[in-house]
Order: sequence, then structure tokens, then C-alpha cells
Amino acid sequence: MKVFSQKKPRVLVCCLVSTERQGWINPELSQMIFKMARDTRFDVEVANVKDAVPHEVARNLTIKIARDHNFDWLVSLDNDNFMPAGTPCDVIAAAGSEQSVIGLTYGLSEKESRCSLFPPMNLRTKISGLFQEVPCVGGGVLMVRNTVWKTIPKGPWFSWKCGDTETLERRNESDGCGEDVAFSRLVQAHGFKVWTHRELLAGHYRTTDLTRMVCTMSQMGRAVSF
Repeated sequence: MKVFSQKKPRVLVCCLVSTERQGWINPELSQMIFKMARDTRFDVEVANVKDAVPHEVARNLTIKIARDHNFDWLVSLDNDNFMPAGTPCDVIAAAGSEQSVIGLTYGLSEKESRCSLFPPMNLRTKISGLFQEVPCVGGGVLMVRNTVWKTIPKGPWFSWKCGDTETLERRNESDGCGEDVAFSRLVQAHGFKVWTHRELLAGHYRTTDLTRMVCTMSQMGRAVSF
């Protein structure tokens, strides 16, 4: 009897980079990409999207490349993000059929030098195994299944929404949004849910890793609470 081997899922890993120094891949990210390329669970290919500006152009290119070359999954990575533990391959290996859009939580800088985690953790939303449904995710470490571009075959999938003011500034959460939030809303409008991993976070380098800083400050706050 002839035995047929199961075809491995094809995963495209796209890094958003530039030739300027601030657009170079950080060391932890490069190590993670090498690890993903050797992951025997998947057929992994790596491509850089270089010098594509603004960010929404680069993000749309990642979807287009994955669609045009018939990949099963897209892993999109910003050059200043990484995972301290695990890889995106571990995340998509654990994904069920309803997890077609997954973005990891990581630290972001806000106004007045404040930092926070986005999307927030411990939301009172649906939990499915290792995943939790969230209203939207960032694009720093983003995983998208081919069901998304099969359902929405023509872009743009990412589009920055400016505020309705003379300076184009956003006045509130409902007045404009970033391209990653717009992508989350687009896929939700087509029946997809948006998820984050409940345990695995992404690091986010600036002068320091913002994710580690936010988590450390949170632990310090709990330690001194009464």
C-alpha cells in the first residue's frame, strides 16, 4: 500500500526593513528567523519588504506576496519586534480553525512618555485554548491565514485612517486609526475574529524593550500594593 506524506503548511515570513540603520533587523529577531527557517513542521520561506513607505504600503505588500505565491500563512514582522520565548511558528501550530488573524501583545509608547501593552491582556473576552479574542491587534508580530485573502482577495487590506481635522490629527478612538487597527476592523467586517496569544508576548525595541519595561513596572506595582 502506498503511503502519502502530508504536505507541510507553507509559511511566508516577511520582515519590514529599510536600508537606514533604524530599519535594520534587531539581533533577537534575526535569531528567531533562523530558528523558524529550520522548523520541520512547516515549509518556511523568508522575504524582506525593504524601503516600502509608508508602513501601510509595506504591510499590503506582505499580503500580496503571500497571496500571489499561494502560501498558507503569512508571518509579518516589524524590524524592531521579536519574541523572547517561542516563535510565530509555535503560535500558528497551536491555532485552531477560527484563529485566522493573530497578533501578539507588545509594549507601545504613548503620549506624555507613557507606555502600555497593546492589545491589553486579561480582557473579559472569548478564550479559545491558548488564544483570546481582542478588538484589534498591532502589526509588529502578525500572523494571517490564507483564508483572509481568499475571502478578501483584493487590497488594500491596510489603510491609515487620518482624523477629520484640519491637521488630520485624531481626536478620539473613533476618529481615524492606524493601518493595523483598520486591518483588524476590515477582517472583522468579513466575519473573522482577531486573536492574541494568552502566554506568548512580543518584545519591542526602542531605546529599551518596551514590553519588558511595562511588565516590570506592573510587577513592581503589585509588589508595593496593600
